[in-house]
Formats: sequence, structure tokens, C-alpha cells
Amino acid sequence: MSETESNVKNDEHETPQAQPKATARPTVTPVPPPTSTPGPTPTPLPPTPTPTPTPTPTPTPTPRPPDSHVQEMARLFAVHGIDFGKQFVSSVWASEWGNESLGCPESATYYDTRNAPYKGLIYTLSDGTNFWEYHSNVDDSVVVRCDEITPVTGKTTNITKEAKLRDSKGVTLLRKKFSSGKFELQKALSPEDHAALINIFDIETDLPIATNCNTIFKLDFDTPGRASEIEFICEKNYKAFDLFWNGLQAKAPVVGRIIGPYLTGNPIPTLPKASP
Repeated sequence: MSETESNVKNDEHETPQAQPKATARPTVTPVPPPTSTPGPTPTPLPPTPTPTPTPTPTPTPTPRPPDSHVQEMARLFAVHGIDFGKQFVSSVWASEWGNESLGCPESATYYDTRNAPYKGLIYTLSDGTNFWEYHSNVDDSVVVRCDEITPVTGKTTNITKEAKLRDSKGVTLLRKKFSSGKFELQKALSPEDHAALINIFDIETDLPIATNCNTIFKLDFDTPGRASEIEFICEKNYKAFDLFWNGLQAKAPVVGRIIGPYLTGNPIPTLPKASP
């Protein structure tokens, strides 16, 4: 027997060796990458308000003093003996007023209101110790020396309120007939002049007791119940334009300017020089 056959037989009779089984690898389940969970969305803050800039006020230029201040300085020297070399303009500013008194009404005096507001300037003069105030109209044609005005003091009267003139339906002008001494109807005033008189008398002022006067004109306001009467202009002093109401007296040149056109067409009525 050859060696080759012998090896074959031997191989046939050998106990076969168990082959190791391959161990199965575990299946790897891929782990997904962690998902980022979004946090809460922050509430957006309101926009920061833009601060509103404070407007810078435009400075109002100080007006130059009216030309009348030179004459008033000279008057302070001539009348009051104030050293002219020490005088100066202390202040100047613009203003406006409700009647032609320009803010400095004389005691017991009535003023026009028909062109209100009355605009102008206020200025003060000084010598370093004392001060004097002046009010001038727009064109400097009227200057009121406020420190020389008799101020309104004591008890005051408002004719419009006390006589209930705002309730009146109209007003008529009467003129005294010298032969009889009685007032006779002259003419009814226009609604515009009626309203103007009501506004003129609507002021608080102190009225002194009336003096004896033979009045020439009378205004009758048609108020409820009875007429409210205002007499004016004395026979012997018609240039004064005195006004009389309820035993009291005042000055009212403006009334003469209103009634003038109803008499002769002139601003100031022509009156007789003396009674017959």
C-alpha cells in the first residue's frame, strides 16, 4: 500500500474535528444624533422710543423803545427834577388791551372798546432808584403815564350789569328842548352802536356823587320793566362830556363820538352856548 492510500484510509477513519461556529455580531442600531429642542421664543422688546426733542423756543426780540421815551425823559427832568444824565430805559415789551385806556384807566372814566384789542408797548424809565411806567399805542401817538393816573379805589359800579343793559332791546337818543325843559326823541341808535355802548359801560369803576347839572342829552335803553336812562353833557360845560346815572357821575368822551353822527354828522355835536 502506498503512502498515499495509507493517508487516505487514515483520513477516512479520523474523527472529524468540530469547526467553531462564527459568533454573530450584534446588530448596531444607529443612534440618531440628539435633536436640539428649541427653547421658548423670547418676546421681542418694544422698540426704544425715540425721545422727542424739546424745541428750543425762539427768543422774542425786545422791541426798541418808542420815540416818545425821549420826550418823557425830558418831562421827568423838567417837571419832576429827575437828573437827565441818570435816566435810562429799564424795560420794553409789547402788550394789548381791551379798551383805549391802554391798561391804565382813569378813575370814573369810560373808554372806547370798538377797536379792541388795542396793541402797543409798555416801557419803564428809571434813574436807578425810581421807576415810571408808560403805555403807548402802536404808532406812539398816544402815551399814557400810568404812574400819574388817578387809580380806581373804593366801591366800584358796573352800569351795564346794574342797569341790566344786556337785556335791553334797543336804545334811543333824546335831546332836551330848552323851551319846555323836556327831552324829545331824536333818533334810535343802530344795533352796532347799541352793542358798543353796552360794552363801554361794562366796566368796574368808582363813580362819585353827581354834581348839579342841566343835562342836554339822554339815552333810553329799552330794558325789561322800564327804560334805563343815562344822561350826559352839562349845558354849561359840554366839552367835559360828563355822564350821569342813578345819582352818580363819570366822564365819557366816547359817548359824544358815538352820538355825534346822529345830531349833525360831526364827531362832536354843536351845542347851544347858553340856555334861553
